[in-house]
Amino acid sequence: MPRTIVKLFLGLSIYYFTQYGWSDIGGHHDKQKKEKEGHSKTEPFKHTKEQLSAINSTYLTTVKPIFKQKCLDCHGSGNKMPWYFSIPGPRQLMNRDIQEAKEHLDMSNDFPFMGHGSSPKEDLEEIKKVIEEDSMPPWQYKMIHWNSSLTEGEKKSVLGWVVKSTKILLKDAQ
Repeated sequence: MPRTIVKLFLGLSIYYFTQYGWSDIGGHHDKQKKEKEGHSKTEPFKHTKEQLSAINSTYLTTVKPIFKQKCLDCHGSGNKMPWYFSIPGPRQLMNRDIQEAKEHLDMSNDFPFMGHGSSPKEDLEEIKKVIEEDSMPPWQYKMIHWNSSLTEGEKKSVLGWVVKSTKILLKDAQ
């Protein structure tokens, strides 16, 4: 047990310093936020409740079960934390990562999501990009959670939902 704690502490320390360095913790995120605030996109149309409801309905049955296993630990709420969450240090690191994840995309209340995206369409585009680039979860998270990446089948399901949902949003836009 003591070796496990030492390994965990070392792993989290490496993660912390590779992620944030010695200087301003999260400074990179603040810079991204300021850049985004200076550049605001607005869509030329509003989405109807029916469109969003149809997308959410498919999300709940098709995509949310996948996200619950792979994404909602950081991008959701009410999740069971691992035993090492009770240790000071790892808890602060995990809370910081969860806070930042939710600032980018908060899936706690189903679709439409909250976060940086200025629209549901923008959120769908970002999800598609992240899957195509295979940029989530971060490698630091993968070090501890080996099976956290989406499988090819899961990627196909999520991308199918994104394409279908984007078509629904654009349906009445013309």
